[in-house]
Amino acid sequence: MSREGGAPPKYRQIADDLRRRIDSGEFLPSGKLPAERKLIEQYAETSKAQGTIRQALAVLRDEGIIESRVGSGVYVRSWRRIVRNALERLSAEQWGEGRSVWEVDVDDRRLEVDGVQVEQLPVDAGIAEVLGIEPGSPVVRRDRRYLVEGVPVIRSTSFVPEDLARGTRITQRDTGPGGIYERLAEVGHKPARFREDLQCRMPSAVEVEDLKMLPSTPVVEMVRYAFDSAGRVVEVNRMILDASRYLLRYDFPA
Repeated sequence: MSREGGAPPKYRQIADDLRRRIDSGEFLPSGKLPAERKLIEQYAETSKAQGTIRQALAVLRDEGIIESRVGSGVYVRSWRRIVRNALERLSAEQWGEGRSVWEVDVDDRRLEVDGVQVEQLPVDAGIAEVLGIEPGSPVVRRDRRYLVEGVPVIRSTSFVPEDLARGTRITQRDTGPGGIYERLAEVGHKPARFREDLQCRMPSAVEVEDLKMLPSTPVVEMVRYAFDSAGRVVEVNRMILDASRYLLRYDFPA
């Protein structure tokens, strides 16, 4: 694993190999990694420097893969990543039958919805442009945080035009079976297609506190647009995901 021209830095090579070993099951969740002295021996062909090993461990720690326990050592984090399959969770067969899109993600794990806030307010220019309405027009804003097994994993904020939400359970804390999309279908604006824009970035201080995450762990900012059959955007949903908690999966037909 010596470095050649154009190859990643030595600490990155070691981090990549340790990640591979963890993914392969050589080091199990909650299992302890070898001590630094042992790692130096194992990666002697790449680097014998203690600082290089520590840099490699810092990469995995920042990614949320390992954690240090004072006086004990370095361990693989026991958290099982949420596999978020966008195409499966957004299929009409899922929410159209009264099931939550979250059922696809969490399997048998405990899901909590925390601090649901529902309010009607004037929309800002950015969201208004996407929704095709005038700035200042009323929208229903739904803000909530999701916890899996007691761990905050995502902040989700939806915007629905007031004329579509009016008189439906979209304006209530509990939207009912099938959620927002089933309620939109009931008023003749069933989502016919979706688009998701993703970007990865470092979190703000507010996001670090909200999701109880390490400041060095990135977030995935995801914005989803739901379109009805006429092409109207009927919902905009801005989500902030703790990147260390998720595997984003997209299946495509050949």
